[in-house]
Amino acid sequence: MKTIHPEFSEPALDAHSRDLLLRVGELTTAVAPDTLTPSMRRQISRAANALLVPADAVPIRREDMPIDLPQRSLPARLYRPEAGAPSSTAADVLLVFFHGGGWVVGDLETHDNACAFLTQHLGCTVLSVEYRKAPEHPFPAPCDDAAEAYAWAACQLATWGCRRIAVAGDSSGGHLAAHAMFANPGVPTAAALLFYPVTDMAFDNTSHTRTSGGPGLTSASMVWYWAQLLGSAQPVNDSRAVLMRQRWDRRPPPTVVSLAWHDPLHDEGAAYAGLLQAAGADVRLLEARDMAHGFLRQCRINTAAHGHVKAVADALLDCLTTDRD
Repeated sequence: MKTIHPEFSEPALDAHSRDLLLRVGELTTAVAPDTLTPSMRRQISRAANALLVPADAVPIRREDMPIDLPQRSLPARLYRPEAGAPSSTAADVLLVFFHGGGWVVGDLETHDNACAFLTQHLGCTVLSVEYRKAPEHPFPAPCDDAAEAYAWAACQLATWGCRRIAVAGDSSGGHLAAHAMFANPGVPTAAALLFYPVTDMAFDNTSHTRTSGGPGLTSASMVWYWAQLLGSAQPVNDSRAVLMRQRWDRRPPPTVVSLAWHDPLHDEGAAYAGLLQAAGADVRLLEARDMAHGFLRQCRINTAAHGHVKAVADALLDCLTTDRD
């Protein structure tokens, strides 16, 4: 497994990124704890966008659409490079993206900036999927939505002028992306891109202990998110929920795993990269040692985050170029 990270042994959190995380955190601490319902957390997540998104929009084309599945319809947004943009080796790829937010918060808007950036840099078509949220729609609803939406998207390739399909997501969206590719053996996934994915329920591992107090995502927050999804934070023996329970009977697609050192999920993300590699996957593991959880959403406002996301996108492009060859 190829690991790519800066050469320093005692990583410090980027000062600007830390300031952004603290300012976002103030939106939560300003609310009385007994009013921090899932609905209120969603409002705070959307409000945080004002701190993470610059005024200028990425010049790409957007189109909102529904994904009609049995007994439900999921909102989605299609992103395409501007007409006349330079050709890319990934121009024939549809990248299906699942947003993070602990299966509870997040939506098309909170990750619009990130999806637009990926579209522009990769030069491919991106489909962002908004799945049903816990606790109103508990496990396995978000997992079912991800798996079925991905299969649906695979049937639409010709409609959007694509020939290959790839999958991506951040945090809980990384969990859903990894589940979608595992649950669809008939879909020829060209590559996967997982930003700091949720893969396990080991709340006492080293990275949970090291970064339990934040800033940004905390260990206690992860316990809360798992409880919203499952009804409790007790570990379950179900690979749909816990990716480390997956047993691959085929070779996984080439996968780029992007981790943040200052993140409770660092160690479980690395462990999942190892699981995929053991199953035969070509895994590129990139560590952002000066970043905390969620740096994808800072990609257009923080210089260090921009560099890390660009490097991750370049690694995915390399996977897609190799696949085409």
